Amino acid sequence: GRNRRTRTPPPLFDMPAAPSSKPPTKQYVSLARNLRKTDQTPWGSIEEVVNAPLIGVTPDSSWVSVIGMWFLLVLNLLQAFLGATIAPVYRHYATWSMIAYNCGRPLILAFTWWRYVLTGIVALLWQSGSRLNLFLWQWRNYGSGDWFYQGEGIWCWRYTQVINILTQQQQRKAAFGCNAAPMPDIFPPSILIFLPNAPPIDPHTGLASPDANVHQSEWWAIRSGVKRHFLGPSNTGYNERMAGLKAYLRANGVKADDSKLTDVNYLNGLVVRCVFYVIFGGITPAWLSDEDVSTLTNWRGYALYFILPRLLQRFVFNTFSKKVKQLRVDQAHIIDRLGLRQPFIAMNKELPPEYQRTTGVELMDQVMYVIGFAGIGGTSAGLQSTASFLMGKTGEVPANLVTFPPDWDLATAKASYASSPHNFIREVCRLDPPVTSATTSLDSDTEILLYNGVGINRLPNSKKLSSFRKGTLNQYTLSMANRDPDTFTEPMLFHPAREDLDLAVTWNGIFKDTRLGADADALAIEEERKYPRLCPGRLLSIYTIEAIIDVLIGKD
Repeated sequence: GRNRRTRTPPPLFDMPAAPSSKPPTKQYVSLARNLRKTDQTPWGSIEEVVNAPLIGVTPDSSWVSVIGMWFLLVLNLLQAFLGATIAPVYRHYATWSMIAYNCGRPLILAFTWWRYVLTGIVALLWQSGSRLNLFLWQWRNYGSGDWFYQGEGIWCWRYTQVINILTQQQQRKAAFGCNAAPMPDIFPPSILIFLPNAPPIDPHTGLASPDANVHQSEWWAIRSGVKRHFLGPSNTGYNERMAGLKAYLRANGVKADDSKLTDVNYLNGLVVRCVFYVIFGGITPAWLSDEDVSTLTNWRGYALYFILPRLLQRFVFNTFSKKVKQLRVDQAHIIDRLGLRQPFIAMNKELPPEYQRTTGVELMDQVMYVIGFAGIGGTSAGLQSTASFLMGKTGEVPANLVTFPPDWDLATAKASYASSPHNFIREVCRLDPPVTSATTSLDSDTEILLYNGVGINRLPNSKKLSSFRKGTLNQYTLSMANRDPDTFTEPMLFHPAREDLDLAVTWNGIFKDTRLGADADALAIEEERKYPRLCPGRLLSIYTIEAIIDVLIGKD
């Protein structure tokens, strides 16, 4: 390879026009070290970001462990099949994985995780690839109570439990799907979804200062910056571009065509174009090239890759992590090519000094990861489901978990959609949410009834509680909360006019108004005070789905 020391450094205070994939020079490194003393941050290298040393690799996820897992593959698969089909076996595996986790997941107990992670994959396939079906199966394995165990923590599902979490401060961690997130190859560190919305912790005492508040936290600083520069009316023309999406699509040749409702790649491509136009249209309103769209639709196509823990990533020889890293690198090149660095530079400069990133590309990667993962991937999932429901089919959720009204066909569906497109979309996403669950952690030591009449509580009147320490991962399942029969009338019925639709927690909280304008913006602020982690891109998602469906079905 080329010797970095021979590279000519770019001017110190001019943002380089070269691609972000170039390695940083010594001059850049020096500037980064003196960030607090300068007015400008170097852009840096996206490849150094994604190829930084791995974080938090446990002994049972080491390459030695992976070799052992492959060597005993036949035995592991046999155990996985038993665990995915027999509830007591599954609980036995989960209990041993819990023991291994509490011991720091040592190499000597790696076999407990070999069979456990493979059981999860086999079970997902056994449940038709549906995450909701998988959650329901795991829940039944623990006696259909308020809690169940999966991954590295406990899961709750009741609507009241989920609402309690959504209205409180969350001690988030770098975890996804109730497992430690593989970083920095799959996930960038310190992305918004990993940051706790709680007062900052004093590194010396491990406690929050008495006078600290959430507005001093990194989460608040990053979320505020994202809303100011990307996902909100402070991004000049944001609401206008969102309201004008149908005109934008039609002006670029998108025509009415019902057959396109089943063309997943086409739908995903339109989502990419709409999301980029709304967020970056004030800088470059150009229609994205087919090549760029093909790259960015991978945020939806790679959905499975994000949920796999480090052990499984290595089990498949990092095939998936390499794809995700390449996606992040390619995305950085697109940002460069379209001249979109400035909002990231401005946001980083506005952050409090303790939260500023040492390179602009690091912040860009973190922000665009969330926009790609949730804004593109999540909206694409919602659009696919909406298109499917119009035709009397379901998306990821199995058909037996949705009841359509009598005589439901495309004509009836179009009429229902036309009466209230936003309610139609919200009801689709209540039953088949793009984000099915989210990970937080316990803020105190907790005792719960994990085994509800099964396992250690199989004897009559036995109510043995299980104890979990502060910091244990706690997954809350939005998809199951949206179907809680104690909250929703006929929860499996698809009914866009239902009176309890506004209670759905699909976008990580409750919101009622989908209008645009000053009054709606003021109401959104109040909604986010009550539900602090309410998705800041919820309206972008709904308006994007609406615009694409309207154009394809020929609705004015």
